[in-house]
Amino acid sequence: MFSTSAARRHRVVVLASVAAIAAIGLTGCVGTPKPAGPSSSPSASASHSPTPTGTGTPASPSPTATAGTPAQAVTIGCNALVSAQTMYDFNPNFGLDASFKPAGGTAAATAVAAKGVACDWTNQTSGDKVTIAVARPGSAALAGLRATAGAGTAVAGIGESAYFASSGGTGRLDVFTGTYWLVATSVFFAGASDFASGADARTLVASAVSQLR
Repeated sequence: MFSTSAARRHRVVVLASVAAIAAIGLTGCVGTPKPAGPSSSPSASASHSPTPTGTGTPASPSPTATAGTPAQAVTIGCNALVSAQTMYDFNPNFGLDASFKPAGGTAAATAVAAKGVACDWTNQTSGDKVTIAVARPGSAALAGLRATAGAGTAVAGIGESAYFASSGGTGRLDVFTGTYWLVATSVFFAGASDFASGADARTLVASAVSQLR
């Protein structure tokens, strides 16, 4: 039989062996990795090229607005536009006003601003006037003037197109031919009938239009 001290030593050895085995078991549990869950970082197979934000056929660019052809200077003189004889035939009391400058906001001023000319004849008795202005204002401006004048009464046989209107006792005739715009104003142009018939007003303006080449 073991002595008491030998028995104690044997028990200590047994306990130490059991503790060592338990420690080995615990060490194996800590070192064993847990099964990994789904990876949070994107895999190579999940990567892709960015999808274009616009799909379908690309839209056509908007057309660029153009101002059309520019204004061209008119160099014809007043005596060439309406000869002294033509004006005398219209009314012998009219004389050319060489110092004439059109008032702002008038049709004649618009023509001058577009590199045109404005001519004025004054009745020596009454002071009434006949004003004729000519310009080549450029395609866009010409189209705008034609559209505005079109609200008046169409007059055939003068230029390519002509329109009459009256306001405040003054008659106005707008004539369009080629790149030219001619505008004639006067209290002597009482109505469209002055131009629709063979009256002197028609002869006067038609003579001026014939000089536009």
